[in-house]
Amino acid sequence: MNNKAASSKQTPAVRQQPQATTTTSQNRTPQPMIQNMARVTDPKHVPKEIRDQFLKKIHFCSQPYDFNDDTKNVKEKQERSQYLQELFDLLKEPNFVVNLVVPHLDLIIEMIEKNIFRPLPILKKTATNGEIGMEDDDQLIDPAWTHLQPVYEYFLQLIVNEQPDVKSLKIFITHSFIQEFLELFDSEEPREREYLKNILHRLYAKLVPRRKMIRKAINDCFYTLIHETYKFNGAAELLDILASIISGFAVPLREEHVIFFKTVIIPLHKVQTCQFYHEQLLRCSMLFLSKDPTLATFLVEGLLRYWPFANSAKEVMFLNELLEVLEVCEISKLEPLIPKLFKRLIKCIAGPHLQVADRAMCFFENDYFLTILKSYKPFTFPLLVPVIAQIADTHWHKVLQESLNALKTILKEIDYQAFDKALNNKDPKYLYIIQDAKNQKKDRQKIEEKWKNLTKQAIQKNPNFKEPIVPYSDTHIVGEHNGLNNGNITIL
Repeated sequence: MNNKAASSKQTPAVRQQPQATTTTSQNRTPQPMIQNMARVTDPKHVPKEIRDQFLKKIHFCSQPYDFNDDTKNVKEKQERSQYLQELFDLLKEPNFVVNLVVPHLDLIIEMIEKNIFRPLPILKKTATNGEIGMEDDDQLIDPAWTHLQPVYEYFLQLIVNEQPDVKSLKIFITHSFIQEFLELFDSEEPREREYLKNILHRLYAKLVPRRKMIRKAINDCFYTLIHETYKFNGAAELLDILASIISGFAVPLREEHVIFFKTVIIPLHKVQTCQFYHEQLLRCSMLFLSKDPTLATFLVEGLLRYWPFANSAKEVMFLNELLEVLEVCEISKLEPLIPKLFKRLIKCIAGPHLQVADRAMCFFENDYFLTILKSYKPFTFPLLVPVIAQIADTHWHKVLQESLNALKTILKEIDYQAFDKALNNKDPKYLYIIQDAKNQKKDRQKIEEKWKNLTKQAIQKNPNFKEPIVPYSDTHIVGEHNGLNNGNITIL
């Protein structure tokens, strides 16, 4: 036990060793290859000895090691870190980049691929990370990251460097390379995803001929997330890249960009893990709407279609986005969505969750939303007034009850005649939204009695008539557990 404890205490020190080497690289004596390069009088003619030394170090850095175990190949790992630092230092000299790095770009890219393209480790976490607002303090760090970080840094600086031109780089940035590179975004190591994001962004900016291919590969990655896996750690980072790409789209938007908005951006809202990238998704959505405001109605329709169920925190996010998007919509284009929109808001206000109800009430503090309400009074008042009037008297929370009474006053001031007409309606069409379980059970029994009478009449006319099996009945197994008449379910 003591030996295990001692080894676990020593592990962080071993992981931090390459970092210490990096921080003191400015004070150490020059490495042999750097020292030899400094003696070269004509950078255009690199001596064979130095070239061989360069290739040897690239080959050495390409060798695989078990980075998850700090006790194995300690000397080789330290030597590898030293060589990577030397290769990194070479990028600071433009002449050496042109005459030594660029001619061997194929070997360098191969070395990078052998280091970063690997099966991603599954890092176990002691805290559950499925809920919004939870901190990932107990997230474990990939033990191999200390050795991977110099490779990523070298790759990033290689792309940023002006000497390797587009013609030289695009040969190696193929479709298969981009696909494997995007798979790395599913890494659970956040620092690795940050490097991947910066590298892919630089590649997109530099390699203009490869931009369409990169966009298509990102699209495919999101299609997999939407329709297959439902979880992807790097969704937020990819959306960050897309935000900068979308901001550069020309107006009017091309058809492929509109299709991307409708088939990727909108459906991404329905993914169960949407809360982990919603901030970046909202930014992409609003950038699209700034380019083409007519797309706002499609987004509103998508939000209403993919509205979360039994997830109050996600509902609050959707309400925030919905209000922001409505301010961009043209009022005349909203007519087909008005019934769904106001039904959803009433369900949120009448729901049991205080934060959801409070956020839905904030809609009525927005001037543009009140303009929408006034523009469609023939529908909005018969829906809103009876429901708001009833829950204003019966709501369990005092603060929200005051807000509901204030809303009643606002509706009266907009049109008191329409308000009184809707309030005095003997058969309010949408009062069922806030109906309690007991009243729902009574109404359901009345409907069931009607169906039983119709069934008896059908049997009298046709003795061979067979009563259909329906899910919501006392005799059907589904009805016993999930039926509408069991007294345990409130329909919203």
